[in-house]
Amino acid sequence: MDYNNIFKIWGLRLRLLLTDTSEIDLIQVKKDCFCSIHFHKNKVNKFYIIEGKLRIESEYGKILLEANDSFEIRPPIKHRFFAEEDTVAIELAYVENGKIDAKDIMRFKQGGKIIKGEELTEDEIRLKGLLEL
Repeated sequence: MDYNNIFKIWGLRLRLLLTDTSEIDLIQVKKDCFCSIHFHKNKVNKFYIIEGKLRIESEYGKILLEANDSFEIRPPIKHRFFAEEDTVAIELAYVENGKIDAKDIMRFKQGGKIIKGEELTEDEIRLKGLLEL
């Protein structure tokens, strides 16, 4: 069975479940890393923190989540997550109407990492030759 595990600049996404209307991922986010700034047209995202500290940033502000905290982002709110420390979380995504669509994402800024106090996107890290292999 292919769980669609994906390594990202910010860490690892392990797909635990995918149905027509929901997906559940275990995400491991490395300290000082962040995902892209994006929004979904239909998909609701809910984060549940297992360990670590994950900051959710949206157009409405920021919230810091710690172990046993959860937070939901509804469409079409722009958001991203940022790891204050190494973090393990469950990300539940679901749609209230229709089906889960992998293309239901609009990205505005690439994910990346804080390096020497500077927030760098994945492409900027590659250009500077700082990407760890």
